[in-house]
Amino acid sequence: MKLNQFAIVPVTPEQERTELVRIQMIHERDLALPTVLFFHQLLINSFPETQTLSSGEEKIAGLMATPTQNALAYLRTHDNVSQQVFYNIYLQLLYFLPERDFDLGDPLAITHKVNLPIFKTATLDNTELLHGWYQLLITHNMNGQTFLDDLTSRGYFQAMVHNAAIKKPVIFNGKTQAVYDTTALIHEVVYVESPQDTDHDGQRDLLKVEVTRPAESNQQPVPTLYTASPYNQGTNDEAGDALTHNVNVPLTEKPVTSNTIGDQAEINRDVPAPREIASLTQTAEERMGNSFDYSLNDYFLARGFAVAYASGIGTKDSDGLRTTGDIEETIAATAVIEWLDGKRTAFTNRTDNIAIKAWWSNHHIAMTGRSYLGTLATAAATTGVEGLKTVISEAAISSWYDYYRENGLVIAPGGFPGEDADVLAEETFSREKQPGDYYRIKSKWQNALNQMTLDQDRETGNYNQFWDARNYRKDVANIKADLLLVHGLNDWNVKPKNVGKLWQAIRNLPITKKVILHQALTFTSTICAH
Repeated sequence: MKLNQFAIVPVTPEQERTELVRIQMIHERDLALPTVLFFHQLLINSFPETQTLSSGEEKIAGLMATPTQNALAYLRTHDNVSQQVFYNIYLQLLYFLPERDFDLGDPLAITHKVNLPIFKTATLDNTELLHGWYQLLITHNMNGQTFLDDLTSRGYFQAMVHNAAIKKPVIFNGKTQAVYDTTALIHEVVYVESPQDTDHDGQRDLLKVEVTRPAESNQQPVPTLYTASPYNQGTNDEAGDALTHNVNVPLTEKPVTSNTIGDQAEINRDVPAPREIASLTQTAEERMGNSFDYSLNDYFLARGFAVAYASGIGTKDSDGLRTTGDIEETIAATAVIEWLDGKRTAFTNRTDNIAIKAWWSNHHIAMTGRSYLGTLATAAATTGVEGLKTVISEAAISSWYDYYRENGLVIAPGGFPGEDADVLAEETFSREKQPGDYYRIKSKWQNALNQMTLDQDRETGNYNQFWDARNYRKDVANIKADLLLVHGLNDWNVKPKNVGKLWQAIRNLPITKKVILHQALTFTSTICAH
């Protein structure tokens, strides 16, 4: 998932000054400096990789202020800062090149590409410079990053990470900044007790959850970025390939019928009693390494978020059976949220019943992910589970029928003929990767897998109870979390109608929502790729 940020929070001039002081871009005393010296100080602070005044001024000299004078020479020979000079330097700091991308003699000609701050006077005072600099920090450069994120990657906040006087989190224009120490992260594993027994062993399913959090969370609660990823504990690619269905079969004529669902049979969800808690601790006894698949996690860890991963039922080190998208999988996803929100029990291991709370959590949870990961985030949102504040889903399924079927026809994800719900379940049933565990559950799993193959009905392709149980759009009225939906219009894996129909269903909900559609393939491999 790319780290593109487009949201800008409108703030007052007073807030701009307060926030610039907060991130130590300026100090209050700087506002009394002559304008040229104030501008010089802002420029020095824009090269955090330099350690001395001389090396900082060398960087300033690398910018052009006018068609004939570099920025350092200009500052040494002028007692004011003109609009044109400010714009020229502003654009270069965003990696626009003079003569190629814009004209030093007429920088305003680029305003059809870049929104430049507007000033009322031809020469700028410190107040106008302050406003212009704030706008610069929240503007995207040629590489797609905001200027402040660019400064962050060059070490701007390093001095603040270990400064005990800095109150965390540090917020700038509504976003947390990278002032948390990522060299001292805490990696721990817990086992959340989920209110289900999908492997029918008489005990509630335990779900392995891997947590990485800043050390500062021991002193101050933090929000959590949670990803439900069935791939996180590995996949059974060969077994999935062996189960893939033959598509070279004749089509048979189907009788016309007005209803293919039939009477809904009541689901028997007898749930065993919770385990008795032997004792309570705040210390996990199992650790895990950093095996993140994408940099989004590292980005948020530096900004004061915890990161949690859970693969769900039927995966390695967890209980249960894979069910591909039904209510049981949704319950497993929300059980982790409920633990993070302080409403469910987790244990330090699978046998001793030593309970551990997410005592470091501030009960604000966001879910994110692409494809299957985003699908489970969407499913969790439709339960209205408390604590889930935001869902960012990319290329997510909103109804599994619209993934594997089409108006009574059996179809497949783009490029993967013969793939179906049972194949995906087999591929993600990573309990097979622990032979001792798999031996105990093998017959139950094969029976459940055979039933899934039957229930998914490749003979007619009808919308039946199996698919109705995997239609999240029926429950959108429950959604309380804010939603950001991202989808590629050329995605033939998770087809765009999944996001289109979901958007239509949520349009009138009283939540903050946005959809971003683009022309690329969101995800070029099957839902079961990882």
